[in-house]
Amino acid sequence: MSTITENDLKDLKDLINSRFDELEKNQNEMKQRLGVVETQLTDLRINVGKIESTLQAQQPLVQKIPDLAEKVGELKNWKQIVIIGITASVSGLIGWLIRGGNLRP
Repeated sequence: MSTITENDLKDLKDLINSRFDELEKNQNEMKQRLGVVETQLTDLRINVGKIESTLQAQQPLVQKIPDLAEKVGELKNWKQIVIIGITASVSGLIGWLIRGGNLRP
């Protein structure tokens, strides 16, 4: 073979080898990135597990909210009734005092 052909073949081999080296390097980088992603995924799963356990612990409390709201509403109605009764009593007392304390109209 001529030296030109041998040089060309050598250049082609070097080019092919360099491409394979680049591919291998890129593949190793991808493996490292995949390892990092797997680690992050594991951390996320742990965090999701913690959140789920917290939500399950709070679920009975959340179910009691409608009952508590109903009780607060009932107390609010009783407060209004008591306030109306006190207001009526006070205004009746004031009217009685204005009339001079007599029981007759």
